[in-house]
Formats: sequence, C-alpha cells, structure tokens
Amino acid sequence: MFEELKTIAAHAEAEAAERGLAVVVSIVDVHGNPALLHRMTGAPMHSLEMAFRKAYTAATFAVATEELTKKVEPGGPLFGLAVNSGSKLIGFGGGAPFVVSSGERFGLGISGGTTEEDIEIMRSAIAKHNAA
Repeated sequence: MFEELKTIAAHAEAEAAERGLAVVVSIVDVHGNPALLHRMTGAPMHSLEMAFRKAYTAATFAVATEELTKKVEPGGPLFGLAVNSGSKLIGFGGGAPFVVSSGERFGLGISGGTTEEDIEIMRSAIAKHNAA
C-alpha cells in the first residue's frame, strides 16, 4: 500500500514540476493520521500545514475540499468549521479522497500553487492512480 501512496505523490510531483511549481503532497488515512508527507524543494513552508489540512478534511469528510468552500463562508452551514475543529479542517480546494487497491480510503492534499493549480494537480494525480 505504501508503494501506491508514493506513486500518487510521484504523479503529483511530476504534474507540479511540469507546471513549474513546487508543492507539498500530504496523504492521510481515513482516521486523519499522516501516511505520507512530501515537500518539493522550494515549496512554501505554509504549504506543509495547508496540504495536511486539505488531506485531513478530504479523508474525514470523504469529499473534495472545494465542495466545502461555499459552505464555510459567512452565512454557510459550516461557517466556523476551521476554528471549531482546532484548525484541522479547511474548505480550500486541493484535497480529495481516493481509494487504494486494498479498498482503504485516504485523503490527498496538495498545496503550493494557486487554489486552481492545487486542484488540477490533485485531480491529475488521482486520475493517473485510478488509470493504473
């Protein structure tokens, strides 16, 4: 299983490098425990925390994090989510759940580009994983 996680991280790194970006790739298990953390040389330091929060949210909510963005805004049903979760949960795009060959669900979080770039890198890495 760890080899699969490393392959997903490699897909994300290759996609980021192709775009001239340096990102952090974080993968957590369904319980929110870190399973893999990879910081490309030059990735912003704050991206370590952001990638983890995206992966944690994706794994524990079983949802792509961009689907939560509108819900966490003022007036939304999940407004205050980040503060009330001890800053573990986040509604920024770039995180999504995925399943490995054993059937276990994980969360993938990407941070280092714009929100749109993080989403595209995350989707590409998962799509390549699913195609294998």
